[in-house]
Amino acid sequence: MSSDNARKATQRSSYSADEIVDIYALGKMWLETGQVRKAEVIMQGLNCVAPDFLPGWLGMSVVQSTLGNIEQALAAAQRALKIDPQSTQAMLCVVVASLNVSDMSTAGTLLGEVGELIDAQKVSDPNVTRLYKMQLARYQSKTR
Repeated sequence: MSSDNARKATQRSSYSADEIVDIYALGKMWLETGQVRKAEVIMQGLNCVAPDFLPGWLGMSVVQSTLGNIEQALAAAQRALKIDPQSTQAMLCVVVASLNVSDMSTAGTLLGEVGELIDAQKVSDPNVTRLYKMQLARYQSKTR
């Protein structure tokens, strides 16, 4: 995440950009170590103090998806996409949740957009490309 985005996220809070990034890192660490409820608490707090911080909403989408709260996962992903409509990560979070609620139209549209960005070599993160391919396979298996 760029420091410009972190600074933008701190406009409504008394936390510095570095503190916002550190709080997110803590939530991400809890999520990666399987302590999802702790990650949820961190992401909820982060989204309250930095509502325009894209990674916080992406993290919340992953947390809610992991907990099986698909509607909340979708809402968090949609919030992330509203913050940055060009974010391939946000698009893919919406795709994951949309496939879970069988919203094939939304999933297909966003998969198409991400696929075009990958084909145009505007996506360089191999994790994003891998997630795209996995979700495309899910979408194709559900639409056959």
